[in-house]
Amino acid sequence: MPRASLAQKKDFVTKAFCPRILALASAGVQDACTVNGFDSFADLLSPFGQDVLTQITIQDGQGAPYFLDKINVRFTTDFVTEKSPTHSSSDVDSLVKTCAAACIEPANPSFIGSDGVILDAAIADDISTWAPWYTLFRQQWVGDMQPSEHETFMLPVACLLVASGSEADPIGALRTLQASAAVQRVLSCSDGGTKTLFYYMLLHDGRDTAALQTIDLQFDQVRKTFGQNSALLKINTNTDLLGAADASERVKISSIWSSDIAATRPLVAHADTSYGEMLTMRDVAALRDAVKLMLVRSVVPHMQYVIRVLSDQTASERRGITGRLFSAGRRYLNTTSKAENTYVGTDGEMYYRHRSPEAMLRRLADCSFMLKDYRFAQSVYQIARRDFQSEKAWMCYAGVQEMIGVCKLLWEVQTTKAEFDSIFEDAMLTYTHKTRAPRRHFLAVRCTVVYYELLKHHRFYAFAPGALLRGPAFSPSLTALLNEQAAYSYLKAGSRPNVRKFAFYAMLASQSYQKAHMGDLASRCLRMVRVSLKSRSQEQARADIDGEKHHGKSTAEVRSPTMASMDEKAVAPNMAASDEANADKASVTAKTKWGAIDSYINHELGRQSMAAHNFDEAFQYFMALMGDEKTPPKLQSKYLQELLQLFLESNDQSTAGGGGAIKQTGAIELSIPSIDPQLARIIMSPELEGEDAMLEWRLDGSSPSKPSGGGSGLQLPRFCSVGEVVAVLLVVTNPLVIGVTLNNLTLECAFEATGDSVATDTLVDSALDISTVPTVILEGEQTTMVTVQITPRRAGSVSILGAKYLLCDILPTFKSLVLPGRRMNDTKEQRMSVVHTPDTTLGFRVSSDLPRLEITVDDLPDTLMSGSMHRACLRVANSGELPCHSVTMWVSHPSFVGVRPPRLCSDEDKAGDDTGMYVSLPDVTKHERIQVPNVLRDYSTFVLVGKQTDALGSSAHCVEPLGSLGPGEAFTVPIWIRGDRVGAHTLSLCIGASSAATVVPKDLAAMRSRRFEVDLLVTPSLRVNAFVRPSARNPRERLLGVEVENMQTELSVQLVQTTFTSGFYELEPVSNSLGSEPHKALVGPRQSISMVYRVRPHDMTQSGKLLRSNSPEMFAVRALRQFIYSSEKPASAPEPIDLIYSNSVFAGKGIDCKHRSLQSYIMRAQAHRRRNALRSGYPLIPDNYHSAMFPLFESFSIDFVLFWSQVGGPGRAGHHSISGIDLGVPHDYLVEGLSPPTEGAARTWLSDTMHDREALIHSIASRSEAALRSERPLDVMIRVDTAQKSGSLYVADVAISVFNHSWRYGYQFTLDLLSPHELGQFLAEGAKMDCSGSRAAWSWLGETSYSSSVEPHGLAVLHARLSCYAPGMIDVAMWRLQASASLEPSGAAVSTVFSSRNLDCALYPTQPHFVHVGAI
Repeated sequence: MPRASLAQKKDFVTKAFCPRILALASAGVQDACTVNGFDSFADLLSPFGQDVLTQITIQDGQGAPYFLDKINVRFTTDFVTEKSPTHSSSDVDSLVKTCAAACIEPANPSFIGSDGVILDAAIADDISTWAPWYTLFRQQWVGDMQPSEHETFMLPVACLLVASGSEADPIGALRTLQASAAVQRVLSCSDGGTKTLFYYMLLHDGRDTAALQTIDLQFDQVRKTFGQNSALLKINTNTDLLGAADASERVKISSIWSSDIAATRPLVAHADTSYGEMLTMRDVAALRDAVKLMLVRSVVPHMQYVIRVLSDQTASERRGITGRLFSAGRRYLNTTSKAENTYVGTDGEMYYRHRSPEAMLRRLADCSFMLKDYRFAQSVYQIARRDFQSEKAWMCYAGVQEMIGVCKLLWEVQTTKAEFDSIFEDAMLTYTHKTRAPRRHFLAVRCTVVYYELLKHHRFYAFAPGALLRGPAFSPSLTALLNEQAAYSYLKAGSRPNVRKFAFYAMLASQSYQKAHMGDLASRCLRMVRVSLKSRSQEQARADIDGEKHHGKSTAEVRSPTMASMDEKAVAPNMAASDEANADKASVTAKTKWGAIDSYINHELGRQSMAAHNFDEAFQYFMALMGDEKTPPKLQSKYLQELLQLFLESNDQSTAGGGGAIKQTGAIELSIPSIDPQLARIIMSPELEGEDAMLEWRLDGSSPSKPSGGGSGLQLPRFCSVGEVVAVLLVVTNPLVIGVTLNNLTLECAFEATGDSVATDTLVDSALDISTVPTVILEGEQTTMVTVQITPRRAGSVSILGAKYLLCDILPTFKSLVLPGRRMNDTKEQRMSVVHTPDTTLGFRVSSDLPRLEITVDDLPDTLMSGSMHRACLRVANSGELPCHSVTMWVSHPSFVGVRPPRLCSDEDKAGDDTGMYVSLPDVTKHERIQVPNVLRDYSTFVLVGKQTDALGSSAHCVEPLGSLGPGEAFTVPIWIRGDRVGAHTLSLCIGASSAATVVPKDLAAMRSRRFEVDLLVTPSLRVNAFVRPSARNPRERLLGVEVENMQTELSVQLVQTTFTSGFYELEPVSNSLGSEPHKALVGPRQSISMVYRVRPHDMTQSGKLLRSNSPEMFAVRALRQFIYSSEKPASAPEPIDLIYSNSVFAGKGIDCKHRSLQSYIMRAQAHRRRNALRSGYPLIPDNYHSAMFPLFESFSIDFVLFWSQVGGPGRAGHHSISGIDLGVPHDYLVEGLSPPTEGAARTWLSDTMHDREALIHSIASRSEAALRSERPLDVMIRVDTAQKSGSLYVADVAISVFNHSWRYGYQFTLDLLSPHELGQFLAEGAKMDCSGSRAAWSWLGETSYSSSVEPHGLAVLHARLSCYAPGMIDVAMWRLQASASLEPSGAAVSTVFSSRNLDCALYPTQPHFVHVGAI
């Protein structure tokens, strides 16, 4: 906030007691002021009432002429007669705090140096600059004056009535203003015999161009109506706000009012307000001239007229001894005069009525004072003082006594200096002790401030401390403010500054500021006291000691009694501590004597500094306390708590933006705990957990982890490579008898890059990664070891400077670990002084052995729709000096990420390959067989640079890597992120790199790595469900239904294509209506669509060959048996599988599912889901065995992919997939792997391993039982030929087909055909069966029981006959099938303990089978 700038202290007094003019404006004038940012017309005129150059000669009250060079006036908008504000203690505290907050100066004043008081600056500097908040306070305090019965400064000397020419009746508006309540209040307070001056002004608003022609005529009418006290004012001529004035003129015009507000109302917020938007410099000149013309032509002459009238009316009162006798006779002989002229106010004080001679005397003196006739005003004040004193009107008496002193200091300075001091003292004591009015404190403070400002004007600083200390002490903030000014006055009084008294009163001010809860100012005073006491040099101290010895007296004995008593009063608040603290200090003093006294002093000084928010000094004292090991445990705990509390308060103060907070350039050095640098040790390549860029990459898909380092064999002391972890062991000792806690312990290091001549501390953050120890708990006098890790990122030299930690998780502390090196004794200078070589004990060098890559990932999404694809870009640039021969990327969610091949690019080309994931084809083959690898590899790792290994997959389905990445080269990799699963996910991408030219041993499988994480929220788009039904047409077929529901509420989805993949089945839609009519494949918001597909074997003639020893299922069986009984992995991988792709395109072009990028992504997603299924289905099989034991695809599994595109919106595209659709046929083949091998001997296991294998066998066997309960290995279908008439019966031939769904086992079965009349044997006793309707009388003819066998995936056809009484629909689903599994081709029964009990089954019809029997 801008500060008030008053060049001279005398001007402050004259402007405080200047004439007031009541300015009232009509609505039109108020509108003209509002557009310029003013609340009233008085605010518009306010700057032009300051220092108005009148340059006229007027007459005083006695008729003598004198020259009036300038005058100040203030414009008000109302005149209230209420009492002045009471200004309670809280109000004063709030005002002082507001002033301090507006211009707080945390630093010491200019006369305070680092070594003491700068005497020359104390003498030469302006005292007002030392405490700018006092300047604001005095301006605001005096500016808050309100009308009072005992003085007339606030009574307006004139009424300014302003109307606008744009109004319909300006004269009527002026008459309305003249009859307003504010004017009536002014008239009621006017003195007898004088008239109130009315000054009429007609305002022309430049915005009203129509009124410009009639404004002169209107002004003539105003002047004829109201006389010569009229004026015409034209403003707002800046009608073009943008072009009429440049920016500098706008700022200049606005600054006129901003400066005035800063001087008159310093606490009003106006920094962001622009004033005078419609004004020009010509308008400003017109306003200044209008105010000057009003003062010179009307206001000043009217005030002279008032002075002459009042002078004539009070002539008898001022006529020497005759007047005094007349006045005494009137008071004592006329009993009615006192009652008529005086009254008792509501505050209990006696005042004089406005028409009384005493009131007219005061009015006469005030008018003369406002016209700067101080001599005549003083004489009138003195006459009125006698009357007020005799009538015991103490409020009126104190007021005139104050003005007498002001008049003496304004013109009668060379008289006796003690005279005006006694006058002000009398006024102050009268205000404080003899009056009872609530506003007495306000007037007393005003009297003190005015007197102090006049003393500063005349440089009478010797009287200033006494004047300030006499001020009222009803508020601690006010007392502090006055004591602070008294302290500054001692630096100005006399030929040399009195530093000791300055320090004393500054300490008093700090205590008062503490009571007022103003810690910033209290801390500032304490800092001044501390520095000022340093100005007493050692020579002066020795002189004082010598003087004491010479006179045999102590310093306290030679001091004056007054000073001694004042010192005692000042020290008393400091000694008023709590009873508990005093008891502790007394016990310490009795036990440890001088050491305890030193601790007591440090503690007291620390508490005082802490209370004053002087945290820097407080820390010095408390740190000295913590260094004393002899302190009892109770006090150690107390001092430690206060030290921590001090830091918390300091931290809160610093966060709040206040002053006096601790300046923390790094951390604070404390004596606790003790860390001996000679015991510190450095260990290279430690086996420690923690953040490290050197990660070990494995080919099993696991997340890159820190290398073990145990087999590295690296034994190079004092040397490490970039990215290698270095451990620093510290021996930490707690010297206290109480326990402490160290939190976030780390190291501070210096780093010097290779080739640099000096250490560059700015490179430490980028060159070193230093770990942090979360917590170290130290009991009393305990010693422990702490390990801190350092990971260098650049080549160069590292030096350990010290340890940093938080003491008790609060106080940041630094402990230096720098040791002096060898003592140098080579030269004479070195032998004469103590010089050490640089110490290298705690330091090591870093070699550049790994490439330095700049890795960025752009455009990672945070929200995706399920199934949709989003393109991101990975950019890797080699910014080091070594070529990079291997760059590998690992992703945590392979089913979410699709990667395109990397491509070299320049710095300008960062786009990479823009080809999308979905490649359109005009013609898509409905059914095609494609051979793909069937190895369950980990697809979470991608080789971007280097040689592709077999363990990471075949080249047909992996990213084609680059050969190498040279220095300065870069490449980009398009990354496609797909919302695979709904929900919140955290995706991790880790990129590792290594170089052939490295000092790291080859057997250390580690790469320099960088990890990225993104929080991804996947929202639902489509819900896809699949269901399977048996086919009534063919037992080999199934019906697969797909239901698609659009979960979105606004956008539609166009289905593009469905693709089914299987090693055995092919699928085709039952109805091709969606393909022939594309609009039917459009799924609207919150709508669903269903599709039905027929599932049948692709080629039954080849099924027998596919289902033998080379099938994926048999590979898994052999691998499981080998794992259970020998714990070995298969030597070979599964053979490739021929997948049948069944495509169905709905509209337009289809999607090329054989495209390398899409196919590799689908295989990665399939592998990820396959691994998850194996983990949940077989938890007892380790993850690292899954890829060796299980294939990626099964022969009879069906995978489904639905491609879609969004209609409208951003036009997203994506796909949904379902893996491993269950057709309800028995495929649980792993149970066969539970039997021991027929060749070779099983390995003998230990007891623990045997228990694990038994648990695995039991889990797989139990899973097989559950699967068989819900699956039907055999299906029965009945087909009836045309019936022939045979007598009275209709006879038809029946073909019964029994189909075996099992891929491995054949079945021996017995089929019993049941007639309706035979069903009773299966019913409960007493139950009856309804054989009407479809179960009308019919029966089987001939043989009804058949025994046969069926091969795996084979078909057995049986022939039978049936007869019925009449043609029609009958239900022939009446049979019973009992089957037993057998091994093919031998036909031997399955006899393992794990499968024999599960492969015998009895099947019955699950639903009716209606056939039509008709005659030929």
